[in-house]
Amino acid sequence: MLNNFGMIFGTICLVLGALLLYDGVSMRETTQPLSVIGGALLISLGTVTTGLTLRNKMEWRRNYKKDRD
Repeated sequence: MLNNFGMIFGTICLVLGALLLYDGVSMRETTQPLSVIGGALLISLGTVTTGLTLRNKMEWRRNYKKDRD
């Protein structure tokens, strides 16, 4: 169950980070650096969350197969 929440949270962070980066790079404003930094942070958070969730899911499957045999 937590794996599903982790994947959803990671995907949302990746999408929001991409949108913030796109907005920050495409226009010139006083808030541009904050938008770029926020987008980069969200992309990093989404990547780490998704990676850890997938690694946990793979380990669980590997251990489940060992226990079944």
